[in-house]
Amino acid sequence: MTTPMTGKRAASIAEKTILGVIAGAASAIAVVDLVFLVQRIVDLVTPGPTTLLGVALNEPLDPGIASPAVTDAVARTIDLTVAELPGGAVTALVAAAIVGSLLTAGICVVVAWLCVRVFLGKPFVRSATWGIGVVAILVLLAGLGGPLLVGIAHAETALALGIDELAPFMVEVALAPLGWAFALIVVAAAFEIGQRLQRDTDGLV
Repeated sequence: MTTPMTGKRAASIAEKTILGVIAGAASAIAVVDLVFLVQRIVDLVTPGPTTLLGVALNEPLDPGIASPAVTDAVARTIDLTVAELPGGAVTALVAAAIVGSLLTAGICVVVAWLCVRVFLGKPFVRSATWGIGVVAILVLLAGLGGPLLVGIAHAETALALGIDELAPFMVEVALAPLGWAFALIVVAAAFEIGQRLQRDTDGLV
């Protein structure tokens, strides 16, 4: 009897240690991400040159790659450094940064909270269900709204500069965030069912 009990205890300690490490790492990532968000916002609202990545062009450019192995090469976007962004572009970029950071922080907070609940032996609680649901919404906002906000910022800049080579408005939106959001909604529903079963089990004990 001693050996199995010792093995179970060691496994339990190892599991709780892993959960603690994951919860601590997730919490640290959330804090660091929020610090970076503040720094990004300060950089955007502070007057000075700002670099926009992947600004769409009306017509693709030849990047001038000379190699017999390359049959064709075009550049459809450029990185543009602007002396001062228009107010609308700054607002859109700040909003995009906030949405993206909230997604990262939200995922980390929910992971940390789930680790705590698993550590306590009761993962199926209403707060976990709501947390997963909130993350699903953030996935949609960041995955679909983020590119839209960046596209608005690029369009505002292109109109303010009056450069014909820059596309007035172009956004590439992937559908993967929609699939992830649906998956998280299903997980939240499963947690809701688990919460009911856990409540019924506690009532029988």
